[in-house]
Amino acid sequence: MKLSKGAGYALHALMYMVRHITQLPLTVSHVAKAEGIPAGYLSRLFQTLSKAGLIRALKGRHHGYVFAKSPEKITLLEIFETIEGRTLFGECLLKHCNCGGTPNNCRIFKQWQESTQQITDLFSEITLTSAAWTHPEHRFEALPESPPSKP
Repeated sequence: MKLSKGAGYALHALMYMVRHITQLPLTVSHVAKAEGIPAGYLSRLFQTLSKAGLIRALKGRHHGYVFAKSPEKITLLEIFETIEGRTLFGECLLKHCNCGGTPNNCRIFKQWQESTQQITDLFSEITLTSAAWTHPEHRFEALPESPPSKP
């Protein structure tokens, strides 16, 4: 299981919002610049997070994003599944073999389910607030818009 870059960006953007909660609302461009995330990409992620009811946009003079749900009630599992658009471990590791196996008749599938359940449980226990205050702050290294020209 590999999470998308978008899941990492979303988590870091939301952790930034937790660390700067007294400054909310924050704009996409502010968070993107602070975290080194492409603003257009972050805007699409924020739309997804907003549709899921985790954050919401404020319009008007004090525009930007705020939490729609307490960050102490938002879990890593909820963030990751929202961005990935699916449950993280719902299928067999060997889902492409068409064996028709179930946890009852396939030892590999059974072990996969047991192992991934532990990860799912862990991600459902870690809140956004606890992640924000225990994860080291850092920026993503923004990629240059175009390759540097030759001298």
